[in-house]
Amino acid sequence: MNPQHISKTLNALCKLKEATGTMSPSGWAGLAEAVGRNASEMESQNVANTLNALRKLDAASAAVPHETWAGLAEAVENVSREMTPQGIANTLNALVKLEAVTAEISPSGWAGLAVAVESAARDMKPQELENTLGAYGHLEAAAAAVSPSGWASLAEAVEGKARAMNAQDAANILSGFGKVRNA
Repeated sequence: MNPQHISKTLNALCKLKEATGTMSPSGWAGLAEAVGRNASEMESQNVANTLNALRKLDAASAAVPHETWAGLAEAVENVSREMTPQGIANTLNALVKLEAVTAEISPSGWAGLAVAVESAARDMKPQELENTLGAYGHLEAAAAAVSPSGWASLAEAVEGKARAMNAQDAANILSGFGKVRNA
């Protein structure tokens, strides 16, 4: 399996509850092994999709060894500046529930993600802004890496999209800002 096949397989399993219930522990271990073998070659979308799937698939996450989590953290650091707004938001959202990865991301890795957010903020859709801000409310190291200009970019993006937001979008974004200490 290549990186794209792995991320697509994991994401398909998120949608196929019947298949996840019948997968053997050795099947999950095989997928985890494939993730580990391919983490260093994953492109930004593969990283975001793989992390998002692992966040949802407890059996898959349980099969992932420490070295693979470290490899995924390194992959995040390597591709963060290439991520789309959706990829950034999905990655940060997934990292909230994947402490094994967040523990391995270096300060420079968090800084790289912060730069990626700052660059992509104006192109983020309301849900991407919600997910990013919500994640920052849970990921102290990620939020601490955001510069004042990064917070300004997020605020400007929210302001620019405020008129088009529905009530739920606005509430979620305000909640996200409210959970972040340094915003």
